[in-house]
Amino acid sequence: MRELRPKLKQKKIKAVRVLMGKMVAMGPGTLSNLRQTHDGITYTFASTLRGQTITDVQRRAKMMIIDLAGKYAILVHLKMTGQLIFFGKKELDKQIRLFNIKTSPLVHLPTKSTHVIFEFTDGSKLFYNDFRQFGYLKLVTDRELPRVPELQNYGPEPLATNFTIDKFVAILDKRPKAKLKQFLMDPNLVAGIGNIYSDEILYYAKVKPMRLVKSLTKSEKNRIFKGIRKILTDAVNHCGSSVGDFVRPSGDWGTYGLIHKVYGRAGEKCKICGSIIKSMKFNGRTGSFCPRCQH
Repeated sequence: MRELRPKLKQKKIKAVRVLMGKMVAMGPGTLSNLRQTHDGITYTFASTLRGQTITDVQRRAKMMIIDLAGKYAILVHLKMTGQLIFFGKKELDKQIRLFNIKTSPLVHLPTKSTHVIFEFTDGSKLFYNDFRQFGYLKLVTDRELPRVPELQNYGPEPLATNFTIDKFVAILDKRPKAKLKQFLMDPNLVAGIGNIYSDEILYYAKVKPMRLVKSLTKSEKNRIFKGIRKILTDAVNHCGSSVGDFVRPSGDWGTYGLIHKVYGRAGEKCKICGSIIKSMKFNGRTGSFCPRCQH
Protein backbone atom coordinates (compact mmCIF):
# COMPACT_ATOMS: atom_id res chain seq x y z
CA MET A 1 0.00 0.00 0.00
CA ARG A 2 2.80 2.41 0.91
CA GLU A 3 4.34 1.92 -2.54
CA LEU A 4 1.05 1.94 -4.45
CA ARG A 5 -0.40 5.10 -2.94
CA PRO A 6 1.94 7.60 -4.68
CA LYS A 7 1.71 5.66 -7.94
CA LEU A 8 -2.09 5.57 -8.04
CA LYS A 9 -3.21 8.85 -6.46
CA GLN A 10 -4.88 11.16 -8.99
CA LYS A 11 -4.72 8.53 -11.73
CA LYS A 12 -7.80 8.62 -13.98
CA ILE A 13 -9.13 5.26 -15.13
CA LYS A 14 -9.42 5.04 -18.91
CA ALA A 15 -10.63 1.44 -19.06
CA VAL A 16 -10.84 -1.75 -17.02
CA ARG A 17 -10.40 -5.16 -18.63
CA VAL A 18 -11.84 -8.04 -16.61
CA LEU A 19 -10.35 -11.27 -17.95
CA MET A 20 -11.97 -13.55 -15.36
CA GLY A 21 -15.42 -12.53 -14.18
CA LYS A 22 -15.39 -14.34 -10.84
CA MET A 23 -12.53 -12.14 -9.59
CA VAL A 24 -14.74 -9.03 -9.40
CA ALA A 25 -17.91 -8.27 -7.44
CA MET A 26 -20.35 -5.44 -6.82
CA GLY A 27 -21.85 -4.53 -3.45
CA PRO A 28 -21.10 -5.24 0.20
CA GLY A 29 -22.41 -8.83 0.40
CA THR A 30 -20.40 -11.93 1.23
CA LEU A 31 -18.14 -12.99 -1.61
CA SER A 32 -19.53 -16.52 -1.94
CA ASN A 33 -22.97 -15.11 -2.72
CA LEU A 34 -21.65 -12.41 -5.03
CA ARG A 35 -19.54 -14.86 -7.05
CA GLN A 36 -22.59 -16.94 -7.88
CA THR A 37 -23.85 -14.06 -10.02
CA HIS A 38 -20.56 -12.89 -11.52
CA ASP A 39 -21.62 -13.41 -15.16
CA GLY A 40 -23.66 -10.20 -15.19
CA ILE A 41 -21.21 -8.20 -13.10
CA THR A 42 -18.19 -7.87 -15.38
CA TYR A 43 -19.60 -5.18 -17.68
CA THR A 44 -21.09 -3.15 -14.82
CA PHE A 45 -17.85 -3.32 -12.83
CA ALA A 46 -15.76 -2.09 -15.76
CA SER A 47 -18.19 0.54 -17.03
CA THR A 48 -18.74 2.02 -13.56
CA LEU A 49 -15.00 2.50 -13.08
CA ARG A 50 -14.40 4.09 -16.48
CA GLY A 51 -13.59 7.79 -16.00
CA GLN A 52 -13.18 7.54 -12.22
CA THR A 53 -10.20 9.20 -10.51
CA ILE A 54 -8.31 7.55 -7.64
CA THR A 55 -8.01 9.89 -4.65
CA ASP A 56 -6.28 7.68 -2.09
CA VAL A 57 -5.13 4.15 -1.26
CA GLN A 58 -5.70 2.92 2.29
CA ARG A 59 -5.48 -0.37 4.17
CA ARG A 60 -7.56 -2.07 6.84
CA ALA A 61 -5.91 -5.29 8.04
CA LYS A 62 -5.15 -7.16 4.79
CA MET A 63 -7.82 -5.34 2.79
CA MET A 64 -6.72 -2.57 0.43
CA ILE A 65 -9.22 0.26 -0.06
CA ILE A 66 -8.83 2.32 -3.25
CA ASP A 67 -10.88 5.50 -2.82
CA LEU A 68 -12.41 7.14 -5.88
CA ALA A 69 -13.47 10.74 -6.46
CA GLY A 70 -17.07 9.68 -7.01
CA LYS A 71 -19.18 7.71 -4.57
CA TYR A 72 -17.27 4.43 -4.96
CA ALA A 73 -14.33 2.53 -3.48
CA ILE A 74 -12.54 -0.58 -4.74
CA LEU A 75 -11.77 -3.21 -2.11
CA VAL A 76 -8.88 -5.52 -2.96
CA HIS A 77 -7.98 -8.66 -1.03
CA LEU A 78 -4.95 -10.54 -2.36
CA LYS A 79 -5.60 -13.64 -0.22
CA MET A 80 -2.79 -16.20 -0.69
CA THR A 81 -1.41 -15.55 -4.18
CA GLY A 82 -2.78 -12.22 -5.40
CA GLN A 83 -0.44 -9.58 -6.85
CA LEU A 84 -0.93 -5.92 -7.77
CA ILE A 85 1.76 -4.75 -10.16
CA PHE A 86 1.97 -1.19 -11.50
CA PHE A 87 3.87 -0.23 -14.65
CA GLY A 88 4.31 3.32 -15.88
CA LYS A 89 3.86 4.09 -19.58
CA LYS A 90 7.57 3.55 -20.26
CA GLU A 91 7.71 0.30 -18.26
CA LEU A 92 5.08 -1.73 -20.13
CA ASP A 93 7.76 -3.86 -21.83
CA LYS A 94 9.39 -4.65 -18.49
CA GLN A 95 9.97 -8.31 -17.67
CA ILE A 96 9.56 -9.58 -14.11
CA ARG A 97 9.68 -12.84 -12.16
CA LEU A 98 6.32 -13.71 -10.64
CA PHE A 99 7.85 -16.20 -8.19
CA ASN A 100 10.61 -15.53 -5.68
CA ILE A 101 13.01 -18.12 -7.04
CA LYS A 102 15.91 -17.42 -9.38
CA THR A 103 14.79 -20.13 -11.80
CA SER A 104 11.41 -18.46 -12.27
CA PRO A 105 11.23 -17.19 -15.87
CA LEU A 106 11.13 -13.53 -16.76
CA VAL A 107 7.72 -12.70 -18.23
CA HIS A 108 5.83 -9.79 -19.72
CA LEU A 109 2.43 -8.81 -18.35
CA PRO A 110 -0.31 -9.79 -18.83
CA THR A 111 0.10 -13.55 -18.32
CA LYS A 112 -2.52 -16.29 -18.03
CA SER A 113 -2.67 -15.46 -14.30
CA THR A 114 -3.59 -11.81 -14.97
CA HIS A 115 -7.31 -11.44 -14.33
CA VAL A 116 -7.96 -7.67 -14.19
CA ILE A 117 -6.13 -4.79 -15.91
CA PHE A 118 -6.63 -1.11 -15.09
CA GLU A 119 -5.59 1.24 -17.89
CA PHE A 120 -5.03 4.88 -16.93
CA THR A 121 -5.27 7.97 -19.12
CA ASP A 122 -1.53 8.67 -18.78
CA GLY A 123 -0.67 5.28 -20.34
CA SER A 124 0.22 3.48 -17.11
CA LYS A 125 -1.39 0.18 -16.09
CA LEU A 126 -2.20 -1.78 -12.93
CA PHE A 127 -2.29 -5.58 -13.24
CA TYR A 128 -4.08 -7.92 -10.84
CA ASN A 129 -2.57 -11.41 -10.96
CA ASP A 130 -3.75 -14.38 -8.92
CA PHE A 131 -2.47 -17.91 -9.48
CA ARG A 132 -4.93 -19.71 -7.19
CA GLN A 133 -7.80 -17.26 -7.77
CA PHE A 134 -8.71 -16.85 -4.10
CA GLY A 135 -8.46 -13.04 -4.09
CA TYR A 136 -10.98 -10.52 -5.37
CA LEU A 137 -11.82 -6.93 -6.24
CA LYS A 138 -15.12 -5.63 -4.89
CA LEU A 139 -16.69 -2.32 -5.94
CA VAL A 140 -18.85 -0.69 -3.26
CA THR A 141 -20.42 2.71 -2.72
CA ASP A 142 -19.35 4.94 0.15
CA ARG A 143 -22.65 4.18 1.88
CA GLU A 144 -22.10 0.43 1.52
CA LEU A 145 -18.56 0.51 2.88
CA PRO A 146 -19.54 0.24 6.58
CA ARG A 147 -21.64 -2.85 5.75
CA VAL A 148 -18.87 -4.86 4.08
CA PRO A 149 -18.63 -8.09 6.15
CA GLU A 150 -14.86 -8.39 5.78
CA LEU A 151 -14.31 -4.97 7.38
CA GLN A 152 -16.62 -5.30 10.36
CA ASN A 153 -14.81 -7.58 12.78
CA TYR A 154 -11.12 -6.74 12.49
CA GLY A 155 -9.16 -6.02 15.64
CA PRO A 156 -6.99 -2.91 16.08
CA GLU A 157 -4.19 -2.03 13.69
CA PRO A 158 -0.93 -3.15 15.36
CA LEU A 159 1.08 -0.14 14.16
CA ALA A 160 -1.56 2.47 15.00
CA THR A 161 -0.50 5.05 17.58
CA ASN A 162 -3.55 4.26 19.70
CA PHE A 163 -2.63 0.57 19.94
CA THR A 164 -1.02 0.63 23.38
CA ILE A 165 0.34 -2.02 25.70
CA ASP A 166 -2.74 -1.59 27.89
CA LYS A 167 -5.06 -2.30 24.95
CA PHE A 168 -2.95 -5.29 23.97
CA VAL A 169 -3.07 -6.77 27.47
CA ALA A 170 -6.84 -6.26 27.56
CA ILE A 171 -7.16 -8.27 24.33
CA LEU A 172 -4.89 -10.99 25.72
CA ASP A 173 -7.12 -11.25 28.77
CA LYS A 174 -10.10 -12.08 26.53
CA ARG A 175 -8.44 -15.26 25.21
CA PRO A 176 -6.61 -16.87 28.17
CA LYS A 177 -6.79 -20.39 26.70
CA ALA A 178 -5.60 -19.47 23.21
CA LYS A 179 -2.21 -20.64 21.97
CA LEU A 180 0.05 -17.68 21.26
CA LYS A 181 0.55 -18.48 17.59
CA GLN A 182 -3.19 -18.74 17.01
CA PHE A 183 -3.84 -15.60 19.04
CA LEU A 184 -1.49 -13.50 16.92
CA MET A 185 -2.92 -14.90 13.68
CA ASP A 186 -6.54 -14.09 14.56
CA PRO A 187 -7.40 -10.84 12.70
CA ASN A 188 -10.44 -10.36 14.92
CA LEU A 189 -8.08 -9.81 17.87
CA VAL A 190 -5.19 -7.93 16.24
CA ALA A 191 -5.40 -7.13 12.53
CA GLY A 192 -3.03 -8.22 9.82
CA ILE A 193 -0.16 -10.06 11.55
CA GLY A 194 -0.43 -13.41 9.77
CA ASN A 195 1.69 -16.54 9.67
CA ILE A 196 5.14 -15.17 8.83
CA TYR A 197 5.25 -12.34 11.32
CA SER A 198 3.65 -14.25 14.19
CA ASP A 199 6.64 -16.63 14.03
CA GLU A 200 9.13 -13.77 13.98
CA ILE A 201 7.36 -11.84 16.76
CA LEU A 202 7.36 -14.82 19.12
CA TYR A 203 11.02 -15.52 18.38
CA TYR A 204 11.84 -11.90 19.19
CA ALA A 205 9.82 -12.17 22.42
CA LYS A 206 11.53 -15.50 23.30
CA VAL A 207 8.29 -17.38 23.88
CA LYS A 208 7.15 -20.63 22.27
CA PRO A 209 4.15 -20.50 19.91
CA MET A 210 2.28 -23.37 21.59
CA ARG A 211 2.11 -21.69 24.99
CA LEU A 212 -1.24 -20.47 26.28
CA VAL A 213 -1.97 -16.79 26.74
CA LYS A 214 -2.71 -17.31 30.43
CA SER A 215 0.84 -18.60 31.02
CA LEU A 216 2.47 -15.29 30.07
CA THR A 217 4.29 -13.17 32.61
CA LYS A 218 4.03 -9.39 32.55
CA SER A 219 7.50 -9.07 31.02
CA GLU A 220 6.62 -11.60 28.30
CA LYS A 221 3.49 -9.65 27.40
CA ASN A 222 5.61 -6.53 27.11
CA ARG A 223 8.14 -8.33 24.89
CA ILE A 224 5.42 -9.62 22.57
CA PHE A 225 3.92 -6.13 22.27
CA LYS A 226 7.33 -4.65 21.55
CA GLY A 227 7.97 -7.44 19.05
CA ILE A 228 4.74 -6.69 17.19
CA ARG A 229 5.77 -3.08 16.69
CA LYS A 230 9.40 -3.84 15.81
CA ILE A 231 8.93 -6.82 13.49
CA LEU A 232 6.08 -5.25 11.51
CA THR A 233 7.92 -1.93 11.21
CA ASP A 234 11.06 -3.71 10.01
CA ALA A 235 9.02 -5.73 7.50
CA VAL A 236 7.43 -2.57 6.10
CA ASN A 237 10.84 -0.92 5.79
CA HIS A 238 12.10 -3.97 3.88
CA CYS A 239 9.02 -3.90 1.59
CA GLY A 240 7.71 -7.21 2.90
CA SER A 241 8.77 -10.83 2.77
CA SER A 242 8.93 -12.11 -0.81
CA VAL A 243 8.07 -15.72 -0.07
CA GLY A 244 6.74 -17.80 -2.96
CA ASP A 245 4.69 -15.49 -5.17
CA PHE A 246 4.78 -12.20 -3.24
CA VAL A 247 6.19 -9.32 -5.27
CA ARG A 248 6.11 -5.58 -4.76
CA PRO A 249 3.98 -3.30 -6.96
CA SER A 250 7.11 -2.55 -8.99
CA GLY A 251 7.53 -6.26 -9.74
CA ASP A 252 10.63 -6.38 -7.52
CA TRP A 253 11.00 -8.55 -4.41
CA GLY A 254 10.73 -7.48 -0.81
CA THR A 255 13.86 -8.19 1.24
CA TYR A 256 12.60 -8.99 4.74
CA GLY A 257 12.61 -12.70 3.92
CA LEU A 258 16.40 -12.53 3.78
CA ILE A 259 16.55 -11.88 7.52
CA HIS A 260 13.87 -14.26 8.80
CA LYS A 261 15.01 -15.83 12.05
CA VAL A 262 12.61 -18.79 12.14
CA TYR A 263 9.85 -18.61 9.52
CA GLY A 264 10.48 -21.09 6.72
CA ARG A 265 13.70 -22.30 8.37
CA ALA A 266 12.58 -25.58 9.99
CA GLY A 267 15.49 -28.02 10.04
CA GLU A 268 18.08 -25.24 9.82
CA LYS A 269 20.25 -23.93 12.64
CA CYS A 270 19.12 -21.03 14.82
CA LYS A 271 21.20 -17.97 13.96
CA ILE A 272 21.67 -17.20 17.65
CA CYS A 273 22.19 -20.50 19.51
CA GLY A 274 22.76 -23.06 16.76
CA SER A 275 19.84 -25.30 17.76
CA ILE A 276 17.75 -26.85 15.01
CA ILE A 277 14.60 -24.86 14.23
CA LYS A 278 11.46 -26.92 14.90
CA SER A 279 7.99 -26.68 13.38
CA MET A 280 4.47 -27.74 14.30
CA LYS A 281 0.94 -27.29 12.97
CA PHE A 282 -1.56 -24.77 14.33
CA ASN A 283 -5.00 -25.19 12.75
CA GLY A 284 -3.41 -26.23 9.48
CA ARG A 285 -0.73 -23.52 9.47
CA THR A 286 2.92 -24.30 10.18
CA GLY A 287 4.65 -22.43 12.98
CA SER A 288 8.45 -22.44 13.37
CA PHE A 289 10.42 -21.78 16.55
CA CYS A 290 13.75 -22.30 18.30
CA PRO A 291 13.43 -24.84 21.14
CA ARG A 292 16.30 -23.23 23.06
CA CYS A 293 15.88 -19.46 22.54
CA GLN A 294 12.11 -19.58 23.06
CA HIS A 295 10.64 -20.68 26.38
